[in-house]
Amino acid sequence: SQINNYILGVTTSTYLDRAMVLVEPPMDMNTYAGGSQFGCPIDAFRETMTQTSSLRHQQANWNVASDFPLGFSRLVDHPSWLSHGCEVPCSGTHSYKDWRRLSKGTEDLSEITCTNPDGTEVNVMVSGGSRLRIHFRKYESSMTLGHPSLAAEKWATNLGATPGEAEIFSNLRDKREIWDYVLGLMNKAGFLRFRPWIARDVELFLKSFELPMGKSYDAIHVRRGDKLIKEARRYVVKYWRRQGHTDEDHLPTNYVPFTAYLSKWDEPDACPVDDNGEVQVVKRNVYVATDDPVVVREEIAALPNHISPNTILWNDCHELTFYFNPTDDSAFHLNGDGEGGFEEGHEIEGGDTCFSRYHRNIVSIADMMILSKARTFIGEYNSNWGRMIRTMRVRLSEPVSRHDGATDGDGSIAMERNMQEVGSFTRTLDTRVAWGPVKVRAPGY
Repeated sequence: SQINNYILGVTTSTYLDRAMVLVEPPMDMNTYAGGSQFGCPIDAFRETMTQTSSLRHQQANWNVASDFPLGFSRLVDHPSWLSHGCEVPCSGTHSYKDWRRLSKGTEDLSEITCTNPDGTEVNVMVSGGSRLRIHFRKYESSMTLGHPSLAAEKWATNLGATPGEAEIFSNLRDKREIWDYVLGLMNKAGFLRFRPWIARDVELFLKSFELPMGKSYDAIHVRRGDKLIKEARRYVVKYWRRQGHTDEDHLPTNYVPFTAYLSKWDEPDACPVDDNGEVQVVKRNVYVATDDPVVVREEIAALPNHISPNTILWNDCHELTFYFNPTDDSAFHLNGDGEGGFEEGHEIEGGDTCFSRYHRNIVSIADMMILSKARTFIGEYNSNWGRMIRTMRVRLSEPVSRHDGATDGDGSIAMERNMQEVGSFTRTLDTRVAWGPVKVRAPGY
C-alpha cells in the first residue's frame, strides 16, 4: 500500500506542477526497529568499538549510521526529476511533528507558506497516505478533463514526456487511455527506482530460484490471508454462487480455488492445432507467488493429469510446471501474516526484527519483479499488490520521440497518422483477472 501511495503522490504532484519531497520520521520518533518499515541491510550499520576494562575486551557495537536513509526512503531512491532537487522546506521552523500534524489536518491537502533558512518563502501542500487518497478520490475525474490543453502537456512533461509524447497525451480524451499513458510515461522514466542495496540483494536472492529466469515464463499471484475477511469476501461469495453454492455460511472454501486462476488459460489460449488438426502442447514455466503456499501446493497435488509432482497437463494442451519462492515457508506479507502483523505464536519464525523485516522485504520485491516481467500474469485487483503489478506492466506502445520532428504544416503532431501507425498509444503486458473486480483503477488507487 505504501508503494501505491507513492504512486498517488507522483501522479498528484506532477499534475499540480509541484516538486514532490518525502518527509521521513527521525530515528527517535520511528516506530520500527532500525528506523524503517523495510528493515535493515548490512549497509545500514556503522561498527564502533565499546571500551571495556581493557583493550583486549573491546566489543563491537552496531548502530544504524546517522546518515543512512530512514522510512520509505530506505526502499526507494526518490528521483530528482520528482523532487526538483529540493530539500525538506522550512527546516528552521517546521519539524517532522509539524509536517505530520499538517498532513492529518481537516483538509485533503493542507497548504501553507513558510520561510526557508535562506530567507526565501515557499508554498507547500502537505498530505499523507490516507489524506492523499481522499484528495485523489475527490479530484480523480477532473484530472482527466480539459484535453487538449497546455496544462495537460505540462503534466506529461513533468512525467518525463518528450514534446511529441506530451502533445499526444494532451489530445487523448478517454479516461482509461489517459491514465494508462500516465503509467506508460512513469514506467519509461523509471519512477520506482530501488536503492542499490535493494537491487543487489534482490539480484542475489533471485539466483537461488529454480525458475529458469533466462526463458520466458508466466506468473500467478494468489493473495488470500487477511484480504479475504473483509475487502474481498463478497467476491468470494459471488464466485461460489456462480458455481451453484448459495449458502454463504457453508461454502466449499473461504477462498477462490487455484483452478479459477488456471482457467484463465481456457479463454484466449484455445489449444493450438497444427496443419493436420493435431493439438499442440504448449509448455509453460509458471511462477506462483502466494501468502498461502502450503494450501496452494496441496491444490496442485490434487489436480489431475500430473506429468511430474510439479507439472500437469491442463486442458489437454498446456503443460504447466509450477515454481515457488524458495522461502515460501516464511511469511509473504511485509508485516508478517497480513496487514495486522503476525498471528499469535508465529513470531518465532523471524518476528519483527530489523533483519527479518529486511528479509521479507527482499522476498516481496523479488516477487514483484518476477510478476511484473512475466509473459502472462494472472491475479486479481482486490489487493494493493495485484493492482500495483498491473501498474508496472503498462508500456508506451513505441518510442514516440522518433515522431518529434515529424509535424504537419501547422507545426502540430499528426495525431491521425500516429494512431494508424501505432493502433493504441499504450500496451499492457498480458494481464488476466482470475476473479473479483475487473475494472482498472487510476494509478496507485
